[in-house]
Amino acid sequence: MARNLKWVRRASLGVFGVAIATAAIVVLVTAVAPHAPTLDTVGTSAPWRSHFRLATSATDPIVPNADNYASRTTPSSPLLLFLAATRHRPSDYREFLRVARAGGYHVLALDYWNRGLSVQKTCGTDARCYGAVQRNRLDGSRPGMFSAVNPANSIVTRLTSALARLQTKDPGGEWSRFVDASGIRWNRIVVAGHSQGGGEAAYIAHIHRVRGALMFSSPVDSDHDIHAAWMAHPGATPASRLYGLVDTGDMFYRRVLASWQAMGMNALPSHEIVTHRRLGGPDASHLRDITDESPVAPDGTPVFAATWARMLAQLYSPPSVTHP
Repeated sequence: MARNLKWVRRASLGVFGVAIATAAIVVLVTAVAPHAPTLDTVGTSAPWRSHFRLATSATDPIVPNADNYASRTTPSSPLLLFLAATRHRPSDYREFLRVARAGGYHVLALDYWNRGLSVQKTCGTDARCYGAVQRNRLDGSRPGMFSAVNPANSIVTRLTSALARLQTKDPGGEWSRFVDASGIRWNRIVVAGHSQGGGEAAYIAHIHRVRGALMFSSPVDSDHDIHAAWMAHPGATPASRLYGLVDTGDMFYRRVLASWQAMGMNALPSHEIVTHRRLGGPDASHLRDITDESPVAPDGTPVFAATWARMLAQLYSPPSVTHP
């Protein structure tokens, strides 16, 4: 493995099976290790899975309302809540979600208000705008000129409704473990997301103590050395529970690195994973480290599957994985 790594500065092999920098970020230039969990080979029976839309009404319509994706392994595993990029849907990330399920997680990819302009294009150099928009989309509070999602369409309401539906449809999955009378039990949830969804996941981890957060090509919450205002203060979730992945060809590469640094992720051991692959142009590079457009190996496995699996394993690694 070592001969396939390009060293930017001194580094040592870490728990991902890729290089973890001791003095700088290390760039991975080859296909990932061959021993990652395959998408549907863990266990001996088919996993439980569901695609569904939330119930809507004329008085409080759910907009947008694309299919959500849910799957599970054993009843005791934590929840992986995934949020898509701007104008993307849960169905654009099926390969990553399968890897998460194979790693032992309950998985829920939730549709939410990510249409229109991205948060980065909306906020630009307005540092306080990021948190205002992200908070409004999270719980429907603080509506403003840049985001006016009502509580019925917020991530919290959608998540609560989705968990109730899943508990009814799959009581053996014990989906009700992730919510109680006081609200979402964030400490049992790993939040993850891509681009705008990764920025939202980072914000959730900032204001709530979650089990951990995974950010792909995100957050893009920095512009010309101006960071989202909330990044200036320590979050509820420590930086040791945050992991990120970005490619050097990504059009927002520098902004993502600046956001990670602002959140304290550059502290050792580094949780900043940077790849250097031929993923296409800057736009394609922003998408292809996590969406179903990710390049595949000759056997059809996404080349990032092992990296995804190792990131997921940092926040939950069951002694064994079996399907229901």
